[in-house]
Amino acid sequence: MRAFDAMNPAAVTAVLMLTACITIFCLEPVLLGISLLFAIAYFIMRNGRRHAGFHMAALGMPLLFALLNPLWNQHGTTVLFVINQRAYTAEALFYGGVTGLRLAAVLYWFRNFSDLMNSEKLFYLFRGFSPKLALIFTMAVRNLSVFRAQMQKIRTAQKAVGLYRSGHLIDDLRGGLREFSILLTWALENGIITANSMEARGYGSGKRSSFTYFRWHTGDAVLLLIALLLAAVVIAAALQNVLTWQFYPQRIPPAVTLPYLGALAAYTGLAALPVIYEGKEALTWHCLRQSI
Repeated sequence: MRAFDAMNPAAVTAVLMLTACITIFCLEPVLLGISLLFAIAYFIMRNGRRHAGFHMAALGMPLLFALLNPLWNQHGTTVLFVINQRAYTAEALFYGGVTGLRLAAVLYWFRNFSDLMNSEKLFYLFRGFSPKLALIFTMAVRNLSVFRAQMQKIRTAQKAVGLYRSGHLIDDLRGGLREFSILLTWALENGIITANSMEARGYGSGKRSSFTYFRWHTGDAVLLLIALLLAAVVIAAALQNVLTWQFYPQRIPPAVTLPYLGALAAYTGLAALPVIYEGKEALTWHCLRQSI
């Protein structure tokens, strides 16, 4: 079993997108809690204790939405308190918290997706639909980091020659405009060089061939098949309203039946796939290092 990020990009994308899409379209609090738990677990496994600001912003979403939703939503029968003739209900508070929980889980899953997918993997995914669009998209993704690094170089060079005065607002605005102008000129020149290089290498002159490091293996097919089967169980349960909550006018959870528990178990397995693959690889490396 390989690490999750070493699997075929198509299989990895299928797992993450199925998990995220079920999270987006389902308002079952237990399922959303499972989704958020495994999304955070996989994010920490890959990034460690970094990105504290992202954790604070994402995990603050349930509390923020729970506090804001009753401000404009007065539905519900359980009135907690009244301020300025506006009733704050437990149902509106609960619904806001569930909505924030869903948003936090989705943010983590898409952050995991962006960490896993580099330009080569994105090009591999989209080249079957439109090679030119895939090339443009991957170049745009790459240029985000390139432009950021180039802007930092320009700012450092500008400061080194003494063109900034600390604490001067007008000087900061002029410096920002000057940096943007330099970056724009550099980007245009770099685009011309790239276009000339591609033309010199015969891009677009004939049938395009390509080389990729990504191949389908048995493990990739097994991962994709498991994800599809687990997602099918959850989707079938959702279509039969097994996971449907009623939030207004009263909170009525779905009946705890065998299909309900089966759907939660299936989604737990789906959301846990990245953690299982990554954890198994980390455990293997740990055992090998201990045996040295």
